[in-house]
Amino acid sequence: MGLTSALNTAVFGIKYNQRQLDVTAANIANADTAGYSKKTVSANVYFDTLGNVTGVTATEVRRIVDDQIQTDYFASLADTNYAKQIADYTDRLDDIFGTRDDSSSVSTLAGELSSSLSLLVNDPGNFAAQSDVVALADAFARELNSAYSQITDLRQEADNSLARQTETVNGLLASIEDIDAAIRDATQAEISSAEMEDERDRLVEQLSGYLDVSVTKDTNNTLFIQTANGEQLYADNRASTLSFDASHSLQPGDPGNTVLVTTPGGTTYDLISASRSGSLLATAELRDDILLEAQKQLDTIAAETSLAFSNVTEAGTAVTVGLDEGFDLDVSALQPGNTITLEYTDTSGEAQTVTLVAVEDPALLPLDNSASANPNDTVYGFDISSGTPATYITNIAAALAGTGLLVSNNGSDELQVLGDNTAPTSVEGLSAEVTVTGSSDQGLGLAIFVDQRDGPELFTDALEDGGQRVGFASGISVNPELLADSALLVNYQTTPEPNSTNDPARAQYLSEALKSGATYFDPSSGIGSTSTPFQGTILDFVNHTVAFQGNQAEDAATFANSKETLTVNLAVRYEESYAVDLDAELAFMVQLENAYAANARVMQTIKDLFDELLTIV
Repeated sequence: MGLTSALNTAVFGIKYNQRQLDVTAANIANADTAGYSKKTVSANVYFDTLGNVTGVTATEVRRIVDDQIQTDYFASLADTNYAKQIADYTDRLDDIFGTRDDSSSVSTLAGELSSSLSLLVNDPGNFAAQSDVVALADAFARELNSAYSQITDLRQEADNSLARQTETVNGLLASIEDIDAAIRDATQAEISSAEMEDERDRLVEQLSGYLDVSVTKDTNNTLFIQTANGEQLYADNRASTLSFDASHSLQPGDPGNTVLVTTPGGTTYDLISASRSGSLLATAELRDDILLEAQKQLDTIAAETSLAFSNVTEAGTAVTVGLDEGFDLDVSALQPGNTITLEYTDTSGEAQTVTLVAVEDPALLPLDNSASANPNDTVYGFDISSGTPATYITNIAAALAGTGLLVSNNGSDELQVLGDNTAPTSVEGLSAEVTVTGSSDQGLGLAIFVDQRDGPELFTDALEDGGQRVGFASGISVNPELLADSALLVNYQTTPEPNSTNDPARAQYLSEALKSGATYFDPSSGIGSTSTPFQGTILDFVNHTVAFQGNQAEDAATFANSKETLTVNLAVRYEESYAVDLDAELAFMVQLENAYAANARVMQTIKDLFDELLTIV
């Protein structure tokens, strides 16, 4: 190696050492800076045809980041934020429902109402016992009102949170667009973009908490960001735009607006549907699924409790016409939502159950089987808007035309259903569930509760206008007539003569309505399923609902804790993959200083040799 080549090597070495010293000093200075990744300098050495060093470039500064751990960590952020959001709201929801040990919870008040009715059975004429029933019924209704209102507030809070999160994500995408443009320009100019890439990673890390995104690198070191199912969020250095119209008032049973994404090319898609995790998805699911389901549970409790007290069973009268047997049934008192139950054996010998549901709006017809919670029945709707029993019967006959039964008007405007001995078919039962409209002379039922949303109205579970049941928990109230006269809990008959003031019959009927008589409950409330709906008493359903909310909150908390543990572990591994080791950097700086000094000595030695040569010459 000649002196010139040695001198070039020493000069290039000093320049490379100086660049390394600068980067190492920056590593040490930023060791405690959040998100700062360790940097290294890569060098390219150039040789001539004789193998002598002709140049060294050390301009490329590289970051030390484990891409796989980073990807796993960012993905876990979406899962953790999703789980934490669900856990937070379900815990608050559990507090609203309370427990059976809470004195003001729905389950406790339902139990106390049942107990007060049992006491009234033993002393029907006791005014204090009557007043206690009314007071507990009022407390029960008010607790349902309050719980429903609190859940509505939670839904509104979630809706407002969606608006804020949408704005934040737009801001993050805009910031990524800006920093990505700077990285692109730096890459094209062959200038280090390592510091800017650190900043961009921090933005993507924040974005990953809101959405489960897929991030890849395009040419010029820029990003391509997609949703979980491949929809575009950011591409070609252009960010998509999120939009969300907040709801000022979320209506019972109705979902809120979704978050829409418009790509730079003008394509629009539903971001919630395109996501599988993240706080945005969790918030939308809470607002439209979990909290809405909780309100359905309250509506179911309110509706079934009201109907249990106010509905009476009208049994059919056995009748024989020629060789055919069946039943006659008075249908004149039917109201929207009331039902007729028909049990018969079809032509193949199979037992069948039919539920006929009265409606005033013929546009609702035909009804599907979900109109009844019973998984074993077939549902037909029939129009009663005419107000004429004869027309009701005509409509019922049309609905049952394919059953092989003989359905007709018995001549007294009563429904007659007979088996056809030639088919053969047979009828085993015919009855109607009818809501009483008055406090006396309509049987033992009593409308303890009414629907107060549009003034006191009788609750019949009508299907019109989206269903009277939807939102009923927000408007359930004690019947004003009962508030004015608690003796209605006992007095059920005025003709031909009033019943005794110590007659326990009505109190017994009302007491049994809560704690006896298993029924099917609407599976859309989340308790049970379509094929196996929850079956039990009203008290059973109330207690099961409270337990459901407690279990849901506990499961959500457990899931959130597990996800957070995973994220913390990944965060540690991720930080370790890029963090600056001060001891290692300081030791490396000493090596660099020694190398710098060595190259300087080489240069000094070559200078001395050149001086000696010049002296000889």
